[in-house]
Amino acid sequence: MKKPQVLFAIGEVEWKYTYGKLRHLVSMAAATGQWEVSVASHSKEICAAFSDSPIKSFHLEEEVVRHLPEHAISMTDLMIRLIQDIDFPGSRLPLWKTIAMDDYMGCLSLHKRPPLPIRPDVLVYPLIGIDNTTADSSHFYGGMALEAKKAAATVIGVEISPLGNRQTFAASLADYYAVKSEFSRSFVESQELASPGQSFILPPEEVYLLSCRQDSVLDEYFQQAVALKAKIRMLGGSTVIFIPHNVAFIYETREILKALKLLKYPVAVVLNVDPNVARHSLKEKEMVEKVYRKELADLPCVIINEEPGWLWTLLYGDIVWGAACSVYAEISSFYDKLTIISQRFGQKAWVGEHLVMEPEPERAIPMIESWIERRLLRRKSLNGIISHILTTSRDAKPEAAHYGS
Repeated sequence: MKKPQVLFAIGEVEWKYTYGKLRHLVSMAAATGQWEVSVASHSKEICAAFSDSPIKSFHLEEEVVRHLPEHAISMTDLMIRLIQDIDFPGSRLPLWKTIAMDDYMGCLSLHKRPPLPIRPDVLVYPLIGIDNTTADSSHFYGGMALEAKKAAATVIGVEISPLGNRQTFAASLADYYAVKSEFSRSFVESQELASPGQSFILPPEEVYLLSCRQDSVLDEYFQQAVALKAKIRMLGGSTVIFIPHNVAFIYETREILKALKLLKYPVAVVLNVDPNVARHSLKEKEMVEKVYRKELADLPCVIINEEPGWLWTLLYGDIVWGAACSVYAEISSFYDKLTIISQRFGQKAWVGEHLVMEPEPERAIPMIESWIERRLLRRKSLNGIISHILTTSRDAKPEAAHYGS
């Protein structure tokens, strides 16, 4: 069966704004193997950045079409006739009367671009915002959105330049919205750009890829991310709980594993061990398999990880739950992951927004469930959004499809 086509449109402004981090978002989409992923851009530099990968890139260079004054007048007349029935909500004021006609005619520029080399099923492109100030980027995105509509493709608008302040006109071209925060999602819905089922908050790691912030730890993580996900195969849709094992806290770790059975949500557990640690001729991994044999058997998905690079495995997880404060706890809580320390006879307290001391593992279960409901279930990765759209489109009857038959 032919795979669906997912096309990313990337302009120079967003590429520079994110310091090229957008490349990782494209690579993660391609790594699923579920669809054919390609990139289109008006910039040769951006296309060249994918030359060393299996991801196809298409350079769509625009040609400025020279026009005469009478052409501008004719286009203005056409614009008025096309929108003459559109009034501002709650009034009888036509939209066309509020447009500065001299600016419209004087700034009218026509661009001709080559046709799309593929017929996409989904187009992913940055929503035009305040930071999108170049004419080339604006023309490119407008043209890509138009071509996507002609191809009956679903358009996902991704927030890079922050939304808000009534930026509704340029942002209204998308069908689905992948945004960075609850504020942006509320803005999209309050402005009626999309329904609640068409707007999603991205997870923090993907938000970073869409930001102008630079973090050397996350930059290195994303260089490892595709290979890491292929190596550690989780249950689809599961919350990933990372447990840093410590041979000095066998009792506490057993109690944590027992408590995990009480969760009402499916979880995948990564029990991290050190390949260099041994006790009584047993390596730590062998010891864990013997000591927690019953507890591990009661959980649906457990991976005992002894691969080097524990930091990248930790960042892959959603929640970190350990028996002692350590470098794991400080790093994970810093990166917006619920971090729980359950040490017998230890203190009970919130240390920060994401770090909590709870000596009784069973008492931590409601906290984890609340975190999943308030944080994780409200987020959806870009891959998850694409999968949702393609599944919905495939299952829909022809007359109920988004763009009709």
